[in-house]
Amino acid sequence: MREMNYFIVGDVHGCYYTLKKLLQNWDSDRQKLIFVGDYINKGKHSRKVVELVRELQYRYPGTVCIKGNHEYEMVRYIEDGTKNSDIKENFRNTLMDYDLRNKYRDDVKWMKRLPLYYDDGDIYVTHAGVNWLGLRKFKENSSWCVLRYRGRLKRMSRLQVFGHTPTESKRPEFNKKSNAINIDSGAGNFDNMSAVLIDDAGKIRKIYTEQIRKEDYH
Repeated sequence: MREMNYFIVGDVHGCYYTLKKLLQNWDSDRQKLIFVGDYINKGKHSRKVVELVRELQYRYPGTVCIKGNHEYEMVRYIEDGTKNSDIKENFRNTLMDYDLRNKYRDDVKWMKRLPLYYDDGDIYVTHAGVNWLGLRKFKENSSWCVLRYRGRLKRMSRLQVFGHTPTESKRPEFNKKSNAINIDSGAGNFDNMSAVLIDDAGKIRKIYTEQIRKEDYH
């Protein structure tokens, strides 16, 4: 049986051209593709990012797309019919070019259905990480939830992979104490976008980091 490693992509935030460059490192025959969420907002190309990610899910059915807090909030805005004046600025900017209220309503349904975690016994992937107490980790409106937690993480027997909080180094950072790697290298701040290659035993093998391309924010 052919080994299947993992190629896990950090926060994207509408940076379509950078994502395409990063994905050139992915071997679709030997690596399971996983995204940690936050596909939309901040960068200029949220619609193109979602279109690409959904296409990859279709072409490679094993692809895993985790829900991020930006997808969660966008679904709430659309489903609640929130007035534009009450919507956060970067969500408002996204909606100017990406008509999720009407034309792309199916993308809203997709965002709503996204899972909060992936766990196969070798790796555990969420958007923001599991809080050290394990409290309310799947309660979507809680600050302890894997959608938006920031703080000390629960140590697991398997490697934990997450994003959400940009690292200070602007590269993925492994924390030995919590056996976890943060792969948000600041795409939302137009710094870098990263991916990590992990083998089928849950060991980190390689890190890929791309500087955000100007086409994604100018």
